[in-house]
Amino acid sequence: MDLTQGNIRKQLISMAVPAGIGMLFYTLYNVVDTFYAGLISTEALAGLAISFPVYFILLAFAVGFGQGATALVSNLLGAKKEEDAIYIYIQSLTISLILSIFIGYITYKVSEPVFIFFGASDLFLENGLRYMQTLAYGAPFFIFANVINSFLYAQGDTKKNRNALIIGFFINLIFNPVLSLGMGPFPALGTMGIAIATILCQIFNVVYLGYFVLKSPLSQKFKFSYCKLQTKMVFDIFKQAFPASMNMLLIGMGFFIIQKYVTGYGANASAGYGIALRIEQIILLPAIGLNTAVLSMTGQNFGAKNFDRIYEAFVTSLKLALLLMVFGSAILFLAGEQMAFLFTRDTKVIQIAGSYLFMAAFLTFVYQVIHQSGSVLSGMKKPTINAFYTLLRVVIIPPFTFYFFSQTLGLGLNGIWWAILCSNISAAFLIFFHMRYLIKKEGLALKANPVT
Repeated sequence: MDLTQGNIRKQLISMAVPAGIGMLFYTLYNVVDTFYAGLISTEALAGLAISFPVYFILLAFAVGFGQGATALVSNLLGAKKEEDAIYIYIQSLTISLILSIFIGYITYKVSEPVFIFFGASDLFLENGLRYMQTLAYGAPFFIFANVINSFLYAQGDTKKNRNALIIGFFINLIFNPVLSLGMGPFPALGTMGIAIATILCQIFNVVYLGYFVLKSPLSQKFKFSYCKLQTKMVFDIFKQAFPASMNMLLIGMGFFIIQKYVTGYGANASAGYGIALRIEQIILLPAIGLNTAVLSMTGQNFGAKNFDRIYEAFVTSLKLALLLMVFGSAILFLAGEQMAFLFTRDTKVIQIAGSYLFMAAFLTFVYQVIHQSGSVLSGMKKPTINAFYTLLRVVIIPPFTFYFFSQTLGLGLNGIWWAILCSNISAAFLIFFHMRYLIKKEGLALKANPVT
C-alpha cells in the first residue's frame, strides 16, 4: 500500500482495525494464561504477574527489532528504493536470528535473581521460574516472528498478522488447559504448560507470516548475498532497533520498580496488579492498532519527505484514539472490579485490581498522546528521543512520586496508582511538544533546501 498519498483517515483505519483485532486476540490469549493460572493457585497467578517484567526482556527485543525494521523498510519504500528495502530487511532477519539466542539465554539466567529481588519465595518463586525459564527457550520465535512481520507492516499490511494472532489464540486456548491442568496422557505441568502453549503460538506465527513474506512480489528482489552482514547496514539497523528495544526495556524496568513497591504490600497486591494490567491492555487495544498504523504511515512519508502529511496523520490518529478511549475509560471507571472478578474469587485481590483500574480510567487518555507521539518519532528514525521520554516517565520520575503519594500523603498502595498517573501526564506534555517541534523543523529545512 502506498501511504504517501490518498485519504489518511481511511488508510489509518484500514491498518488500525486489523492490527487492533489482532492485538485483541493476543491479549485474550494472555488473559487465557491468567485464567488458567488462577485455576491452578493464587501462587501460580502471582508467579505469572511477577514474571511480567522479565517477560519484557523478550518482548523488548522482539518489538524493538520489529519496529526498527518496519521504520527502515517503510522509509525506503516511501523513497521508492525497493531493492534497498529488501536488502536491509534480510539483514534485519539475520541479525535478529543470531541475537535472539543470546537474549533467550540472558532471560533464563536473570529470572531467578530478579524474582528473589521482588521478594518471591517458595511456591510463588517456583511458579514464576517454571513459567519464565520455559518461555526463554522460545525467545528465537518471539523475536523472529516480529521481524518477519515488519516487512508486511512496512507495506501497510496488518491483516496477515491479525490472522496469525487470531489462530494463535485458538492454539493457546486448546493447549493451555491440556498442558497446564493435564488431560488424557498429558501430565499437569502448571505454569510450565502455560509457557509451552505460548511458544507453540509463536512457532506458528513464524511459519504463517514467513509464508506470506515469501509470496510478496517484493521478495522476488531477494538475493542470497543479502544474508551476509554488511557493517554499515548492521550499524543502521542497531541505530534504529536498539533504542526501540531499550524503550521497551525501560518500560519493563518501570514494571520492575512498580512491582517492587507493589510486592511490598503482599502476594495479593501483586496478583491484583497483574490482573489489572491484563484488563487495562484489553481497553487499550483499539488504540494500539492506531499506533501501528501511525508508525507505517510516518515511515513511508518520512522517506518521501511529506512532513505535513506526517503531522496530519498524527492529529487524525490521536482524535480517533481519544474517541475510542471515552468508551474504554467509562468501562474501567464503572466496572473495573466486576471485570477482575472474572479472573479470581479472592475479594482482596479484586479490590486491589479495582483500585488500579479506577486510576487507569484517566490514564488511558494520557497513554494515547505518549504512544502516538512515540510512533511518529520511531517512524522519523528518532527512536532515541522516544526512549529518553520513556526513561523519564517510568524510571526517573516514579520513585519520587511513589514516595510522595504513598508515604508523604499516606495513601499507601493507592498512592502508587496516582503516582503512575502523574508521571505519565508530565511525560505526555513533553514528548508531544518535542515531536511537533521536530516535524516543523524537518519541514522548514526541506523548504529551505528542497530536494531536486
